[in-house]
Amino acid sequence: MVAGKQLRKSNTNRLLFGVCGGLGEYFNVDPLVFRVAFIVLAFVQGLGILLYLLLVFLMPRPVAPAADIPAALKDNLASVPGEATEAGRRVIRLLRGQAVSPPESGEHPEER
Repeated sequence: MVAGKQLRKSNTNRLLFGVCGGLGEYFNVDPLVFRVAFIVLAFVQGLGILLYLLLVFLMPRPVAPAADIPAALKDNLASVPGEATEAGRRVIRLLRGQAVSPPESGEHPEER
């Protein structure tokens, strides 16, 4: 048993249910070794299939990683209030009949 790790199905290294990938991650072995072992055991009275299906139901699901908001999304969310204000000003100018020039692509209202 490896200290600090839990035996779980794999999220990243999976072909069917993530069992072999989870075993590989847990034991730090290439999952291909476990896949070949299950195939070889499948020819021994179906033991590989039975063992694999047993592990499908017994191994817990992988832990979902915490959602990490990319920096670009944070920047976009930070610029929304300024852009909304500027868009509102342009709409008011349009309704008053004043000339409105569209913002350049990449220009932020707070940069003017």
